[in-house]
Amino acid sequence: MNIEGMLRYQSLDREINKLNEEFKAHEVTKQYNKYMKLYRQTIEDGKRMSGAVGEHFVNIDRLTKQYEKLLADIEEYYKGVDEITDLKQADYYEKQLLKLDAALESIEKELDNVRKELAKLDADAKAFFANANSYYQAVKKFTPEMEKVKLGIQSKAREVMLAQKEIEKTIEPELFEKYKKAKEIAKFPPLVPFDEATSSCMGCGLELSKDIAAKLRQDGGLEFCPNCNRLVYKQ
Repeated sequence: MNIEGMLRYQSLDREINKLNEEFKAHEVTKQYNKYMKLYRQTIEDGKRMSGAVGEHFVNIDRLTKQYEKLLADIEEYYKGVDEITDLKQADYYEKQLLKLDAALESIEKELDNVRKELAKLDADAKAFFANANSYYQAVKKFTPEMEKVKLGIQSKAREVMLAQKEIEKTIEPELFEKYKKAKEIAKFPPLVPFDEATSSCMGCGLELSKDIAAKLRQDGGLEFCPNCNRLVYKQ
């Protein structure tokens, strides 16, 4: 197997990783990501705020209908007051009207609380629009600089990837597939040497089983480390 070619390919992978880290560590990228994160968070807060406003208006509609029904019920009871003929009937009407008045008072308090919440949301909405606009302007400001940095990094990475494609042509498909699998599930580097002196994986230091160690010593093939999932080869 073309282990040397695979190692050269891996070294170029390392260069690409460094370029990615260089892009993420660039001050312009950090500023762009910072304000983009704040902008997205603000938009999410705005959605929640909008949902809360909608719920409050639903409550206002519900409470208003209840309030109107209570007023209609009170009006009906007052109409019956003129037809009262005894104290027992008068006592009944008085108790019913007191209950209705208490229910009205309760609804008025609920409506007042909803109005207060809406007033608070109105103040929050003003702050939301101010913050959203501020973060959007910051993102807009850093976007051209960030794109310029990204293009520079991509240009360097493109050269490395072209070199990788040439090396890939010399690597057996089976070896390349194993490398890709290790790269997906293991920490970098995915391809590490076998330490014959200690029979261990030089990626994580685990002492490999006798069976795996024997296979590596006998045919110099490749085996996956059961601990770190790296691909281990005999030097």
